[in-house]
Amino acid sequence: MFKSLKNPTVRGGLGLALSAALLAGSADAATLKIATMSPLTGDLSAIGLEIKRATELAIKDQAPAFRALGHTVVLTSFDDKGAPVTAALEIKRVIADRGILGVVGAYNSAVSNVIGEATAASKLTVISPASSNDALTTQGWLHFNRLVPPDRSHAVAALNYMTAELKVKTAFVVSDNTGYGNGLTKTIMAEMKKRGVEVVEYVGVSTDEEAAATVKKIKAAGMDLVYCGCYENVLAPVLKGMRAEGIKASFMGAGTLDSPSFVKRVGVDAEGAVFTTGFGPITSFTSAAGFIEKYKAAYGAVPSGMAGYAYDAATTLLMGIRTAGGKNVPTRIAVAAAVRKTNLPACFSGTANNCTTVSGAIGFANDGDRDRSRLLVMKFSPLLQAQIEKSYTINAK
Repeated sequence: MFKSLKNPTVRGGLGLALSAALLAGSADAATLKIATMSPLTGDLSAIGLEIKRATELAIKDQAPAFRALGHTVVLTSFDDKGAPVTAALEIKRVIADRGILGVVGAYNSAVSNVIGEATAASKLTVISPASSNDALTTQGWLHFNRLVPPDRSHAVAALNYMTAELKVKTAFVVSDNTGYGNGLTKTIMAEMKKRGVEVVEYVGVSTDEEAAATVKKIKAAGMDLVYCGCYENVLAPVLKGMRAEGIKASFMGAGTLDSPSFVKRVGVDAEGAVFTTGFGPITSFTSAAGFIEKYKAAYGAVPSGMAGYAYDAATTLLMGIRTAGGKNVPTRIAVAAAVRKTNLPACFSGTANNCTTVSGAIGFANDGDRDRSRLLVMKFSPLLQAQIEKSYTINAK
């Protein structure tokens, strides 16, 4: 919204004038908006709230620089409930608000696909801190970027660990029937085929009843490892069901296990579970100390690695807006171009205020993948602490 208009609804000539100003840019001071799109209610609300909170902190940190340009920045948060159908409705509201210059989100890959498609025509910038589906950066979208490595990287790292450390020969693969789960498991199974790991069965699970039925199949199959490409609502009942039935097979997944709420759901059954993740513990980043302090002071909680990536996504978006507009109000197209050209350096000091990013250097390849990203293989210890087993640097092609 521009200036100090008290009524956000504008019509007629004034509405056309404001639209024209947004398209052409304006030198007047303005209130600029960014949005978050994440699950704020439902099974994934804990992680969705971290995206919102981290974005709030980024806005607070960038506020002085915007005030120096004569602008203020405000956040508008949207609840996608982790559901593509909901996201399709919410993103229409985002696009219609011409004051919004970019979106931090989504968490779920299927939701990111929906909002990426919906915003393609308007070139509204989208930066996902979490969505890893391979297809998201094959669409030719100039406005979509992400900070985490793609599923194909998870597949290689997962199979390296399966074959070298766990000596896996046979695997049972579970998808949660989401865009994320289906994409990840198909990529994993393609890599399994290359490495000589036999997939004894592949099933989709959406409900607790289906999870219980799948546990029975797993018990009858007698394989070495269960791979679950699933969000927490499926991960938890499958893993808990396995351990309740005395099934000793190794259990593996991806970044959806990298959450404090996952451990709360499964308790002692988390021990020994292995996962690949683009996040990792927030303390593993040398530049995270200041962010951790600010987050704890603001919210009374320790942030996850996911929150660090959300902070970096928001910071990247905000700096793109400043670069594109300066004292003017930039167009959405200009913001998208500026963000794609991002070149933020790494920081190796953990004090509170001298690091721009948490997760290291940020730049993007032509397809929107991060130039260089980190991927970890982690395992839950008997104390239910996720410990780093392997670390990889992923270079975008």
